[in-house]
Amino acid sequence: MKPTRIRNYLISFCVALAFGCVRAEGNNLWFNQRVTWQAGNHPRVWETVVVSPNGKEHFRLAFLPLWCVEGGILQIEILLASPDHPDENLLGHRDNNAPQPFVITVEELEAGMKKSRFGASRTFNAGDAKLKIKILDSRIGEENCQCGKCIQEFTAELSVQSK
Repeated sequence: MKPTRIRNYLISFCVALAFGCVRAEGNNLWFNQRVTWQAGNHPRVWETVVVSPNGKEHFRLAFLPLWCVEGGILQIEILLASPDHPDENLLGHRDNNAPQPFVITVEELEAGMKKSRFGASRTFNAGDAKLKIKILDSRIGEENCQCGKCIQEFTAELSVQSK
């Protein structure tokens, strides 16, 4: 066999191997999206269904606005739940007396996510999935808020992938 033909076979093999590795890495990602939640006059839950590439696992992924008594959003809970228990957060149970990484508060956003004890980028494990969230931006204000300053807008990049 001529050296050029061997070289061409080798190049073809390396290219095929590289594309195979990229394809395998791509199957690792279940969901990737930049999400902007806005309070507006009637704040709603943002949610989506995340399905594993093999179709065996399903999750409910949501931003749940948490209201103050007077009205307005003081916190946003990041929810990852199974279809069997769509309101049970696999990331943990909310406790109003302790800071939790899956609850974003007005105080954290006002002070800046760099000062947050949990940071702007957070990673959570649930079953065979890993949820990554990167908080990109937010807007705090008094519109539709009777308790001081409330979350008006919240932007994050979300991704779910295999562990």
